Amino acid sequence: MAILATLTTLMWSAFSQAARSKKRIEAAQDRTHTVRVALLRMAREIEMAFLSENDTISIDEKRTRLIAVSHPDVDELTFSSFAHQRLRGGAPESDTSNITYFGERDREDRNVLNLMRRETRRLQALDPAAIPGETYVLCPDIVRLKLAYYEYKKKEWHEDWSTKFNGTIFLPSHVRISLTVLDERGKEVTYATDARIHMTERVAYR
Repeated sequence: MAILATLTTLMWSAFSQAARSKKRIEAAQDRTHTVRVALLRMAREIEMAFLSENDTISIDEKRTRLIAVSHPDVDELTFSSFAHQRLRGGAPESDTSNITYFGERDREDRNVLNLMRRETRRLQALDPAAIPGETYVLCPDIVRLKLAYYEYKKKEWHEDWSTKFNGTIFLPSHVRISLTVLDERGKEVTYATDARIHMTERVAYR
């Protein structure tokens, strides 16, 4: 009986250790998958960014734009894109919209910082925050998001970008995306990708 009890204890400890290891590996895989999906979506949408020739340059709020503001933790980016997908048939929407990425503290746990995504239903010459749209968590519990923009005319990288002013009425040719999260051991891990914008100059689109 004593030998059987000892063997049972050893086997139970081994199975428990294997189960814990399996859970850690699955959690790490799920975390990596979430981050990669977020990066892929951001890269795809940024690559479809555009500016329209039919915007009135003299007004402050244009229908199409790319406004990037650097922050210590999560950089903010708002841009017009051809990446919009209509989910309801007959909805008064097109394939264009304004998309915004930004950071926001979780409502249930203020220690958690989420990467948010907001998309308007249409393009309007208004502040994107005032245009009806949908907001949701793109990647939960991040440490930071850093974005860099390559100006092909001067061959240099910038941390900020704005098409609000007449001097910058073109888009960067590349956007570098770096997303940092905590792994299952609590250590920071950074995932990075690069988005190549195809339409850097304004297009004749109404």
